[in-house]
Amino acid sequence: MKIRSRWLTKIAAFCAVFALRLLFATCRKQFVGEVLQAGLKKLDDPNNTEYYVLCVWHDALLLPTFAAPLPLRKRCCCLVSRHRDGSYLAEAMALMDYATVRGSSQRGGTEALRELLTQTAGKHIIFTPDGPQGPRRQLKHGVAFVASQLGRGLLPGAFVAKRSWRIRGTWTDIVIPMPFTTVYLITGDPISVPSNLTRDELTRYVVEAQEAMDRLNDEADRIYAGGSQPEFVAKTKIKKKAA
Repeated sequence: MKIRSRWLTKIAAFCAVFALRLLFATCRKQFVGEVLQAGLKKLDDPNNTEYYVLCVWHDALLLPTFAAPLPLRKRCCCLVSRHRDGSYLAEAMALMDYATVRGSSQRGGTEALRELLTQTAGKHIIFTPDGPQGPRRQLKHGVAFVASQLGRGLLPGAFVAKRSWRIRGTWTDIVIPMPFTTVYLITGDPISVPSNLTRDELTRYVVEAQEAMDRLNDEADRIYAGGSQPEFVAKTKIKKKAA
């Protein structure tokens, strides 16, 4: 059943955020990577000008969203699609003190890109470059284009839990940590994307970022994730719209 009421959407988002905050409060958080650790040390530095475009695969989105400390969340802006599922996510992000820009390649993309390029000073930009409709863990051009235009490093990210559940969807899963487990937030080396590239030239950096994400996530799964990875089927699955 679709929830069309804005107030019901807010209530649903509030309940989800409340439950997930309780869950993540039981988890231990580990921050891995020089860029991430350096950024956490600079959260209270008013002279800090080092901001990134962070890549997060769609299936792991809940982990950094709820594991990040509040001062870091206040310095992040997330790109959220305008479709129905995005409405819940946007409300949840607002409750968690993230800024959001609404849009995707299918709806509102041009306006969203304009906002990302003009209204995100002093904030990291968080992309799920395989969303909102997949293919799973396939990076699209938009994230590299924004990094290029803003002159920011494109930062690969990997987010895993020692023990977790997976909600199966039609094109990707959603990872939810089990209570009292350890959540690892990992960043790799930033990728510098030059400005004024042609699409073919930009593709080279998309491929480089894809390879970096694949390596980092494979390493994260191998080193940090372990134990049981049970699956259960959610009542509401993530739906993929027809192209």
